[in-house]
This record gives sequence, C-alpha cells and structure tokens, in this order.
Amino acid sequence: MSTEHRFAGESAVNQEMKCLCVFVLDVSGSMRGARLEALNQGMKDFYAEIQGGENVSEKLIDQLEVAVIQYDEEAQILRDPSLLDEEEQAPTLTERGSITDTVTAMEEAIRMVEERKAWYKETGQKYYRPWIVVMTDGEPYGNRDSAADIDAISARVAADSAAKKYFMMGIGVGEANMELLGRMCGKALPLAGTKFTEFFQWLSNSLSMVSTSKEGDKVSIKDGADAWMDSFEI
Repeated sequence: MSTEHRFAGESAVNQEMKCLCVFVLDVSGSMRGARLEALNQGMKDFYAEIQGGENVSEKLIDQLEVAVIQYDEEAQILRDPSLLDEEEQAPTLTERGSITDTVTAMEEAIRMVEERKAWYKETGQKYYRPWIVVMTDGEPYGNRDSAADIDAISARVAADSAAKKYFMMGIGVGEANMELLGRMCGKALPLAGTKFTEFFQWLSNSLSMVSTSKEGDKVSIKDGADAWMDSFEI
C-alpha cells in the first residue's frame, strides 16, 4: 500500500507487538434508551479494564490499539487507532434516530485496518491479526445496503478472513437478523439482553490472551463467553 494514507508520518510509541481492535457500533434509532446506555457503560468498563490491568496482561496497555466507529446512516470515526492513555475516557456514543447502513460502516473499518497495517509495516512494528467487532440490533439498510452490496461485502469478508487479514465477528443485539449478520461478518453471536459489560469483560480477557501468545499459537476464546451470550456457540 502507498504511504499516502491517514497515518502517514505518525511515529510509533513503542515497538511492542500491536493488537488492533476496531469497534463498529450501531447507534441507529432502535438502539435508543437502555441499549445505548448499556453499550456506553460497557465501553467505559472496557477502557477501565485495559487501563487498570487487573484482570489482563500488564503489557496489554502497550499493545492494544483501539478504534471506535459509530454508525447509522453514515459511519463516524470517534477514535482512530492508538494505544489508550491511562486517564482517557471512552467516547460517548450518541444516536440520531436514523437508518442502519452497516455495509458502509464495515467498509470503513476494513479500510482503517488496511491503512493501520500498512503503517505498522512502515514503522517496523509487528502485529497480531486485527479484530473487527460489529455490533447491531437491526437489519442492514441504507444507500449501500442493497442485496448486491450485502453480497459483495460478505464475499470480501469471507476472502479476507480466509487470508487471515483480520478476524471479524458480529454481535447481534435484540432483534438483529443473526443469519444475515453471520453471512456478512463470517461469524455472528447473540448478546443476551443488554449484557454489554459482560461482553467487554470477555473481550478484554480474550485480547489479553492474544497479546501474550506467540506467532502461530492457537488461542481459545471460549472461556467466559457464556456470561454474555444467549447460547454458548463459540
């Protein structure tokens, strides 16, 4: 990839092996109220877990790069990939009562991952396979969510996942179309109620295990998943 991307010219903070996690979070109208409040709290707890390091690897704060994209009828980058500062607060997710343009948000996340990986290579940093976490409670709908668009993004994710370019997982909230989400993301798992905090606890522990693994190791992420899933399916 060309050096002409959004991270060109940025310097590496350290040379620890990086673990990138991009959150793609639905904030359309159906997320209003308890769901969005619980999601915001879950993100706050996730930040605190990484910053505190009580139940995760001490090195994770120097390895985990977090990016946050919220989306409705458009994708908005709330946080570009970077390490968390010790006193940093999670961005507040807000909804506007609009539609759910999931395809556009997924495309933005994939583009971000590609550009960040190019930056890692330019700055001599090793990295684990990035994670993309897509959370939604509805059907994909918008200017880029026609049947053809959905087929195209599904095929791309399947090919990219097979090539191990990133690991993508969909988290279905409420009445989310799990079959369709699974086709688009390659894997989709159901959240029980509004157990976002439990999900983020599991995620921080899973990322911690990834960050302490060696290249080529197989890492099991089953432990703790039954605390937030509707059914144990990993």
